[in-house]
Amino acid sequence: MRKVIVDTDTGVDDALALMLLAADPEVEILAVLSVFGNCRGDQAADNARYVLDTCGRQDVPVYRGCDAPLRQELRLSSGVHGDDGFGNTGLRPEVSVPAEPHAVPVLLDLVDRHEGEIDYIAIGPQTNLATALQSDPALLERLKSVTIVGTLGPAMYHDTEPWADRRFRVSRDPNVSFDIDAAQAVASRSGDVTWCGPYVTRQALVPEDFFLEIAASTGHAPARLLAEINRDYAGFYTRSYPQADGSRVMGINDSLAVASLLRPDLVTAAVMRPLQTFEDPATGDRFLAGVHPVRGETRPLHRVVVDMDFDGVLELIGDTLRRPLPWG
Repeated sequence: MRKVIVDTDTGVDDALALMLLAADPEVEILAVLSVFGNCRGDQAADNARYVLDTCGRQDVPVYRGCDAPLRQELRLSSGVHGDDGFGNTGLRPEVSVPAEPHAVPVLLDLVDRHEGEIDYIAIGPQTNLATALQSDPALLERLKSVTIVGTLGPAMYHDTEPWADRRFRVSRDPNVSFDIDAAQAVASRSGDVTWCGPYVTRQALVPEDFFLEIAASTGHAPARLLAEINRDYAGFYTRSYPQADGSRVMGINDSLAVASLLRPDLVTAAVMRPLQTFEDPATGDRFLAGVHPVRGETRPLHRVVVDMDFDGVLELIGDTLRRPLPWG
């Protein structure tokens, strides 16, 4: 049984990623921790609770985590996920997630109890993880693995503008840029760390009809929830990445990272790189990208995913959403 902690700023693609984990009989979700990003941190916690309840997973605890970056000004992706993270649908759990206990002490306690056994997956800004590192600098090495949705991927040799790739022209890498200090703290530590960022995730824009058909044909609650919260999200991606046939598409960013954890065989290419910070002079945004190691490299090497079996990921998603409740 795989023990997992999920760290999420629960928006639309986060909801789907959480469903993949909640439905896997070989996964024990020890905790879901919230963080700001796609919406406010308290909303992210309530959204995670709503998703889990919809999936019949009332057994999985949700804890509120960091509501603001370590040092920089708070920014949110409300233009992509809506003010509430759920496409402004106003969906809320019957009982909101309380402010205490806070997610970071919960994380540290769980690692003490399950050292070397926990797969940690961060699908929002890395603020909770960086905050925990302040108390336990060796935390990443005490986790079995860490998978993060972030980084611009592998920079070309001597590239000074890795953000210029067309895949990044819309939102680039918000999970890193919304708290670059946290991301830098994580990138500077040794451990079994995998970064699965927009370099690879933006290669997979999925037709909205893929999800609508499953919701209509099965009537299953998780699929119907996705169909409801997807509308504005798919509209954003369709405007940002117009398709030649006029079809509506949406991103599945976070699900690709979850798939890389659950099904490593779906990762078809990855490189081991130290991570370096780059700044876009036009916006002031800072990003991480994997760079070529230099002679005598002392920075930790992390895994950067660069390609995946996208058909295999869609098959995993389809099989999950077509599965009747109860899950778990």
